[in-house]
Amino acid sequence: MSLSGSLATKFFETGIGRSLRHPHYRLYSLTNFASIMGIWQQRVAMGWLAWDLTTSGFWLGMLVTAEAVPLIILVAVAGAVVDRVDRLKLLRVLQITQVALAALLAALTVAGMINIYLLTLLSFCYGLVQSFHLPARMTMAPNLVPKDDLTPAIGLNSALFNISRFFGPMIAGVVIAQFGAGAAFATAVFGMLAFSIGLQFVELNRHEQTGGKRKGLGSDILEGVTYVLRHTSIGPLLLLIMVSAIFSRSFLELFPGFADEVFDQGAEGLGILFSAVGGGGIIGAFWLANYGKTEGLMKVSLVTLFITAVALILFASTTVFWFALICAAFAGLTMAITANASQVLIQNTVDGAFRGRVMSLYGLTYRAGPSVGALLLGSASTLVGFQWPVILGGALCLFSIALVIPGYKRLSTELEKTA
Repeated sequence: MSLSGSLATKFFETGIGRSLRHPHYRLYSLTNFASIMGIWQQRVAMGWLAWDLTTSGFWLGMLVTAEAVPLIILVAVAGAVVDRVDRLKLLRVLQITQVALAALLAALTVAGMINIYLLTLLSFCYGLVQSFHLPARMTMAPNLVPKDDLTPAIGLNSALFNISRFFGPMIAGVVIAQFGAGAAFATAVFGMLAFSIGLQFVELNRHEQTGGKRKGLGSDILEGVTYVLRHTSIGPLLLLIMVSAIFSRSFLELFPGFADEVFDQGAEGLGILFSAVGGGGIIGAFWLANYGKTEGLMKVSLVTLFITAVALILFASTTVFWFALICAAFAGLTMAITANASQVLIQNTVDGAFRGRVMSLYGLTYRAGPSVGALLLGSASTLVGFQWPVILGGALCLFSIALVIPGYKRLSTELEKTA
């Protein structure tokens, strides 16, 4: 066999490309990649625009908190709805709505009608859509690929996410510097539209909704919450993810302030910071995808969270931009591994009938956690600057690891089972 043939065999049979053998997942992941590219451009532009309008760390935190509030309020309802309806049809409708909101934001900005209050309101509306969009999207992979290919599928999704986090902010930084935030918002619309079109041709391999007579929505919500609270491993893992999200991932939301006030690098520096995190995330995601198994993932999660905490402390302790970029890249690498290893463990363990409800809670940690952290750290930054709150966040992550270690053996046994 030729070298190219050998590499292709390894990629598609034993590596990250295993999930790409499934045509509907291939279409889903590649069009979703285009959407995430657009979302990252929009996210960077929104942060920079908020900073440009207010020069306030408080408003940076408030912007992302406005997006998180609906997710916090509706998380239980969203999960129950996702488990009751056709998840794919729901995702199609939500994606079209997301495109419409992105187009409205672009139009208002280009027309010069945007202000911090409208920007925050649109962030809130985007959060309403994401409350249902996130759990629906997170249930797709287990319904598009067999269980044996779940780890590479989630790893591939993470790799594409981090590739977009590398290039999206870089492109956004250049576009904002040259043409303004409105142009970055406009280009973001097209990526989101690609995913909306792609979803029209995707078909699920299996459906996990429970059959028979349905209970009321309230009963479904209570049932889902009870399932998580009584589960001896999923509940504790979700709590650890929430703590780490609040005090580690939230530092990304403060990048506009770090880029301008701490490092004096402006909009292009902001794009480079995000790209450094994305570059590290690409490496981390590919590593996890090629790891290809659930055994040992609990240990991987804890070790990478430890490295993330140390990287954050070092990042916030310096004013040297190149050193901060190295720390940000390491944080991006380990955050990608931690988040996706945890998701694999949950997806591997959860009963399929509860997948939407449980993944909505995971989505809460993934999106609302950093938003809550950004509000806390952003508010603190108005008193003590941007650096000390991030250092404290890293220290709290180290403390959370120490609390989990006594139960490590039980958690790894329950979450890593393969049958």
